[in-house]
Amino acid sequence: MLSSSCMRATITVDGELAERIERLSQERATSFENLARAALREGLEHFAGGTPRAEGGPEKTSGRISYTHPVSLGGCLLESLADVAGVLAAAEGEGFK
Repeated sequence: MLSSSCMRATITVDGELAERIERLSQERATSFENLARAALREGLEHFAGGTPRAEGGPEKTSGRISYTHPVSLGGCLLESLADVAGVLAAAEGEGFK
């Protein structure tokens, strides 16, 4: 059961993220701690009600988090994948050699 009391925790924040929090906290005239707490709260809201996590979690690209969602592609179109030459011939035509 969760209580409404505060929990003190120490986390390690990489340099780029710490600089972004520091810069934003100065722009918004608030403390590093308050901005980090607000960002954590907003991030948790996003994870709880936002985009579902894909297998393996979010992937960071260009400072943004993107998600890859699994999609069913159906069954295999070939009877067997054991014959590699046959699979290549079916996929690329007989000119694959």
